[in-house]
Amino acid sequence: MAKESLEAKSKRVKRIIAVLKRTHPDAKLALHFSDPLELLVALILAAQARDDLVNQVTPELFAKYRTAAAYANEKETVLQNKVSRISFFRQKTRSIQKAAAILTKDFGGKVPNRLDDLLKLAGVGRKTANAVLANAFGQPAIVVDTHVWRLSQRLGLTTQDAPDKIEADLVEIVPRKEWTRFCHLMQFHGRRVCMARKPNCPNCSVNKLCPWPHKTRAK
Repeated sequence: MAKESLEAKSKRVKRIIAVLKRTHPDAKLALHFSDPLELLVALILAAQARDDLVNQVTPELFAKYRTAAAYANEKETVLQNKVSRISFFRQKTRSIQKAAAILTKDFGGKVPNRLDDLLKLAGVGRKTANAVLANAFGQPAIVVDTHVWRLSQRLGLTTQDAPDKIEADLVEIVPRKEWTRFCHLMQFHGRRVCMARKPNCPNCSVNKLCPWPHKTRAK
């Protein structure tokens, strides 16, 4: 099989995006938030945890802690108790409080809108930083979560395993204005159709645009 050129791959990904927009018109970030600080906290909690569970826990947090300083100054055990239903809650509590302390000390309590500044915060890697930029500040960004990682490989958009290298590959072929939307579409399609263990290939709207050799067949 001939190697697909970058130009051909770019054209194919545009078709994939167009089809998935019709398939998942409701695709958006699953986490609930109303400002950048709330999103940052939700994203830290959501690492290796279900978004729906995070959404159950955060309303109480957001109602009580309105500023970065409020998180930073809370007793660690109190905050731990409020998020104890979330996996790795002790570690995440420390990350939230350390990030909040840095926000308070270095950024006037505001979540910054620059990648380099976000990466200075505890518990914030490139995926989280890009998610903040895309969803809180409207800046186009590629967020390589587990769904974007899996589907990008299956769709033949990358052969890389490292998230930063996957991001670099996607930046080359996905139109910049579609970066954020593309990730939301991948996430919804990954949850609803292209699941990790039992992808529903026979009923996949982008089946004909997907070169994955291990497609499931209709029973």
